Amino acid sequence: MKKAIDVASLPKGGPYSHANVAGDLVFVSGQTGQVAGKETTFSEQFENSMGKIKTILEACGSSLDKVTRISVYMSRKEDFKVMNDLFGKYFPNNPPARTTLVVGFVADGISVEVDVIATK
Repeated sequence: MKKAIDVASLPKGGPYSHANVAGDLVFVSGQTGQVAGKETTFSEQFENSMGKIKTILEACGSSLDKVTRISVYMSRKEDFKVMNDLFGKYFPNNPPARTTLVVGFVADGISVEVDVIATK
C-alpha cells in the first residue's frame, strides 16, 4: 500500500504528490529550484532543489542520509562539475547511486531537477 505525502509549504506544478511512501521506501517527485520572478544560477537552483527534497523527506520520516538513489536532470552539460561539487556537499559519505542526464525542460528558466528514492 502506498501513501501520498504533500508538504503544504511547498508549491507544486501539477497534479502529483511530493512523495509516495510504500513500505520502507520513499519516492520523491522531481524538484526544481527556480524562484518566480528572479533569475537564479545553476548552483542556487540545485541548492533550492535539495532543500525541497530535504523538507519532503523529513515529512515522510526520512532524511538525506537515507537516500539510496538520485537522478539529476540538467539543462547544460557545462554545469556538471558544479553539480558534482555541490553533490559532494550533500552526500560526503556513502553517496547514493546516481544518474545524471542533460535534458530539455517544459518551462523556461529551469536549470536542474532532482528526484530521489530513500528509505525510512
